[in-house]
Amino acid sequence: MKELTQDRATAIANELKSIIRKYDHRNFTAHIAFLANQHVRQSTGQIKLRSPVRQLMYLVSLYHATEIGGRALYAAGTDDHKAIIRLLNEIEKGYGYEAERTKKGEMSQEEFNHMLTTKSTFLNYYLNATLSYMEQDIERIKRTFQYHKEFIFLETGLALNDYTDFFILLTNMEIGRGKRYMEDEDDPVLRSLKLGKRFNSLSESQKIHLLDLTDRKVFNMAIPIAEIYKLADPEKAKLFLAYFTLLRNENKDYLYYTDKCPYLSKPILIMDGESILMIYSKQLINAIYDFLYEVCNRPNAPGRKISERRDLYLEEKTTEVFRDFFDSGANFYRGYYVNGNEKDLLILHNRIAYVIECKAQRQRQPLRDPVRAYDRIKDDFQKSIGNGYSQAREVETLFLGQEVFKIKNKSKQTIATINPADFDEVFTIVVTQERLGQIQCDLGLLLQLPLDCPYPWAVCINDLESFLITLKRKDDHIQGFKEFLLSRELLHERVFCYDELELCAYFLFDNENFIKMCLKDGIFFSQPDVNKFFDLFYYKGFGFKDELNLSEKLKRRDLYEESVTTFHKLRPADRIMEYMQSRAERENKRG
Repeated sequence: MKELTQDRATAIANELKSIIRKYDHRNFTAHIAFLANQHVRQSTGQIKLRSPVRQLMYLVSLYHATEIGGRALYAAGTDDHKAIIRLLNEIEKGYGYEAERTKKGEMSQEEFNHMLTTKSTFLNYYLNATLSYMEQDIERIKRTFQYHKEFIFLETGLALNDYTDFFILLTNMEIGRGKRYMEDEDDPVLRSLKLGKRFNSLSESQKIHLLDLTDRKVFNMAIPIAEIYKLADPEKAKLFLAYFTLLRNENKDYLYYTDKCPYLSKPILIMDGESILMIYSKQLINAIYDFLYEVCNRPNAPGRKISERRDLYLEEKTTEVFRDFFDSGANFYRGYYVNGNEKDLLILHNRIAYVIECKAQRQRQPLRDPVRAYDRIKDDFQKSIGNGYSQAREVETLFLGQEVFKIKNKSKQTIATINPADFDEVFTIVVTQERLGQIQCDLGLLLQLPLDCPYPWAVCINDLESFLITLKRKDDHIQGFKEFLLSRELLHERVFCYDELELCAYFLFDNENFIKMCLKDGIFFSQPDVNKFFDLFYYKGFGFKDELNLSEKLKRRDLYEESVTTFHKLRPADRIMEYMQSRAERENKRG
């Protein structure tokens, strides 16, 4: 497969537009949203796309930028549907690095690393949807923007809680309508098929009847605006929909997969004048965060800059995640000073020091030009992980030395005197706000290490939280964390992975093989499906702070989840235990 050229990318975009422009708006948007919903929520695998979420976002954005006029009815399985899937996959495959990998023997290691850095960052940015859980996103919004609540209301007409409340409302309505779709239809033709009648034996009128029935069920997946108005303030709902609804507006300049995707900022679609739908409802909470950040980044915004609030939230959240993990058995020093320089977090526990720096630097959009792209990626990396490591390295060096040193508070008062001889291990961890993909999983690509120094662990805050909550469900979890860090640092310079949670899942659920692979030489290729263990636990109750629908989750039964939990000897997460104990106490009082 040749790398996608500008001419070929233009040809594909125009071919896609020539296909999709013929379709009726109501019909096309409903069917694409239905397919996406089935893929994401039901895991049907109906859509043979390499990155279904991001590819369908692009397709819908392209459709909304195409002139209005089509009246044809869209249906899966047709020649047009197959052509759309083929073209979308050609785009993504053409932007990959498959073609370059065959030439590695002709490239120097430095040239190969440059290629891998630019290609993998490009793929991570454009082809992967944001991976996180709703509770993490909601908490980030509430705590990042809490000091700008009045300004947000004055500027947008909506309170901060209105944004998250509408997201939860629309998500629950979408899930509810999806459940309704799955209910059996009391229809004579469907009953005859269930009893064994072959589809080919149906009359033409019966086949048409089934198509009409399918269309009706697909259209019913959309959320009636009138129902939203009944459950929320209509004026607020109108404002919210105005901010986040993507309208049909011809734009001949919007063509490429790598152009700014309109759906990312406006993830609500108008199916018709009466109903809305979403391709990927999770994108709505991401769009809300970006929208509020732009509002609070205006020159007239009061108080501390929103970038400072973002940084502060990451530091607070990181500290809380580690406090929950270590309980009361560790000493925490946050915002401490060493040699006059401020540091983020130091944790001392059982002769081990954890030196932690937090970096909320936002990743810029990758460029197409390979040379300029590499320079931008390297610059962004240095401002986040690179600087975080440099700041932590100063403290790490003191622990590796022999001289007693002091750490102080903001007032230059000594808060601890540390003798390096009291510590057997020191681990450096850089926590980021965003997930940087391959260049974060393999720090050997961009991080400059002093000679003979171990690599730090660089991890996104959401992945850190999910991993530590799950790890704590095991016996001797703190020793397990040490074992993970010692093994994980050996994978750099030879791991292919876009998602750190995959490596965390390997350690948690295939521990023996993971340790062996870390100790061996050779390339480690991670598999993207291993992190589904975390989704499995989330279905039954994960243990997040203020977890949504927890009461309902605890009623669910999943035999596979139960077998995994039993086999790996996982205790219930702390917050699940607290919730269950609190519920039992309430029931006892009522009894």
